[in-house]
Amino acid sequence: MKNTIGIFDSGVGGLTVLQTMMKDLPHTDLMYIGDNKNCPYGDKSKAALYECASKVVEYFIAHQIKIIVLACNTTSANVLEELRAAYPNTRIIGVIDSTVQNFLRKEKEKVLVIATKATIDSHKYQDTIALYNKQVQVNELATPKLVPLIESGKYKKGIQETIKEYVTAYQGKIDSIILGCTHYPIIANQFKEVLKDICYISSSESVSKEVAYYLSEHHLIDTQHTRQIEINTTGDVEDFKFAAGSFFDFEEIKVHHIEV
Repeated sequence: MKNTIGIFDSGVGGLTVLQTMMKDLPHTDLMYIGDNKNCPYGDKSKAALYECASKVVEYFIAHQIKIIVLACNTTSANVLEELRAAYPNTRIIGVIDSTVQNFLRKEKEKVLVIATKATIDSHKYQDTIALYNKQVQVNELATPKLVPLIESGKYKKGIQETIKEYVTAYQGKIDSIILGCTHYPIIANQFKEVLKDICYISSSESVSKEVAYYLSEHHLIDTQHTRQIEINTTGDVEDFKFAAGSFFDFEEIKVHHIEV
């Protein structure tokens, strides 16, 4: 798999990144790992997050992959710099910087960042936005119920009541929402039914554009190459496919179970 991009998430959420990259990078090989065995990540300590993430990074490195995308806001917020220091010969890209840059281009003034508890507790979004524009009012909200609902597949039956529980209080008080978890674009339409007429920023789309730009700038795209896609999970394959089945087409892509 030439110039393969490794994509890593705690579960099925990072498939939203893979899906976008499949469109943005039609000639680039992609290998995905969902660490469903250890999902969710949102309530883990920094040490536990590093342990989980470093094992996946080492798996990628063992497969000669030198560009890795942390398609996981929780690890991007908490252990990205530690991973870069530990694996200096591997380019590791997080989702937060690209998401913030995408948000700033929208020129919004009152944003709500929704994410896992670990991401919110890190204040990484708030701090990064403040580096560029201290005038933006940043509200932060941990939404710990959402990832387990998405991973279980229960979101397919509608989870508007859970969404309302989290965000109704922000009605009329914000002009934008950062979906600060790559699981959340899966339920973006359900969010829009609760909070209409505001701008939604997806970390999945943002990081895909960053990777495409990086590969183009470094002449790493072979437009004659026939792409390969590999999807792996550390959990149960059928559970993985069930959770993602309503938004990701597995028809021509087999899912493998791996140990890391």
